[in-house]
Amino acid sequence: MSAHFVSGLEFVGGLLLILGLGTRLIGLLLAGNMLVAYWTADHEALTSIFSDPGKFYVADPYTFLFAALMALIFGAGVFSIDALLARRIRKRFGLDT
Repeated sequence: MSAHFVSGLEFVGGLLLILGLGTRLIGLLLAGNMLVAYWTADHEALTSIFSDPGKFYVADPYTFLFAALMALIFGAGVFSIDALLARRIRKRFGLDT
């Protein structure tokens, strides 16, 4: 059951990230997914994050965890559906400054 959830999250979440829709929420879910991947597939690399950071950086889930955290922290950007929706909402409710 969890494999179906994770594969759906990665597929649909990837599509949503491409479109820039719900980027921070998807980034949070994918970051959690990658932490679980670290925990289950490369536990030794996760526990040695402070004692041997190189082992943490070269593990397979690192790149995806880093990308998910960047999407979570910085959001989708100017050319995204999230930004378009935010502009429309601000315009509609007169929140433009």
